[in-house]
Amino acid sequence: MSKLIVICEWKQGRSVAETYLKEAGWKVRGITRDATKPESLKLASRGVEIVEGDLNNVRSLKTAFKGANVVFGNTIFPFELAMTSSPQLRPGQSLEQWGYELEVKQGKNLADAVAEVESLELLIWSTLSAARKWSNGKYQNIFHFDSKAAVVQYIEETYPNLFRKTSLLELGLFVTNWKISAVNIPWKKGSCESSPGTHLLACSELMTWPDYADLWARTVGVPAVFESFTLEDMDKLAPGGFGIEIGEMHAYAIEFGYWGGDPSIVLPAEVSLKI
Repeated sequence: MSKLIVICEWKQGRSVAETYLKEAGWKVRGITRDATKPESLKLASRGVEIVEGDLNNVRSLKTAFKGANVVFGNTIFPFELAMTSSPQLRPGQSLEQWGYELEVKQGKNLADAVAEVESLELLIWSTLSAARKWSNGKYQNIFHFDSKAAVVQYIEETYPNLFRKTSLLELGLFVTNWKISAVNIPWKKGSCESSPGTHLLACSELMTWPDYADLWARTVGVPAVFESFTLEDMDKLAPGGFGIEIGEMHAYAIEFGYWGGDPSIVLPAEVSLKI
């Protein structure tokens, strides 16, 4: 009997779908808010079962997760939505705080729905490190890290049985942050094949920013150097708080490590996964 993997979001989930469509004994179901979108129709034509679901609607998620053996769950911090939709803010609330609360709510909705799936064997939660915690409060504005980490805490405290079936996946910097790539990424498959309780930092290599700039330059054939920016510089580049958030993210990673020094983290080599 085939096992069913359900995927919640396509920026990360696309490569999961591509991989498991080729795996014997697996069926792939994808959740989308609009099953008529060209991307949804394209995936359906390749064998993905497309169902409609909304992270703001727990009932729709419960229906979408029904019968799942594995769920690949993640949310997206609503940077673009915050900047384009003019959300109604509380007095003193920033756009970043609004985005944090929305992502946490959506993550909790996902957890509430998955917790009721009797057939579930593994939840893979795509997360990021708890920056405020691991920096001892030094970095207060990395909302897109802390929102995902808050959902991990919610699952652990609210659904201990679900947490025992959960593995955590922290992705390094996306290749797609520079250029859209069609390359499948094996660490997500590795997460599916690992035992629950794994906390994997998915990266091909740990390197300094100067080394990264040198690698990028050699890869694309364009001269590049690494230059340091202050938080004030970042704020000028992206005013309104988002520049500060991204600047603090980089400062945090340089000072404490991208994963904040979390002792539960394992690297791909420690789970026999080659990237």
